[in-house]
Amino acid sequence: MKNLSTSEQDTRTTIRGMVLPAQWNDRFEVTGILVACRDERELRVENLECFPALRTLSQKEAVFTGLIQKKDGVESILLESFTPIEKVEE
Repeated sequence: MKNLSTSEQDTRTTIRGMVLPAQWNDRFEVTGILVACRDERELRVENLECFPALRTLSQKEAVFTGLIQKKDGVESILLESFTPIEKVEE
């Protein structure tokens, strides 16, 4: 039987996307976040416990820097930093 190992490389990058809640606990507190990019990519935030402020940014856009990992076709980001984008009213 052939051993199916995925040795896809991790990539450090900066992306822009929308913060979307993806998982909740029994008290309806957000326990999982996705970053939805304009190119229809969705990345799961791996280390949300290090960035609790993300839980309050639902449906807000931000710039994220971190290590993007792809395993079994699913992308995630090990976040290093993020900066919310303020919308300018015209």
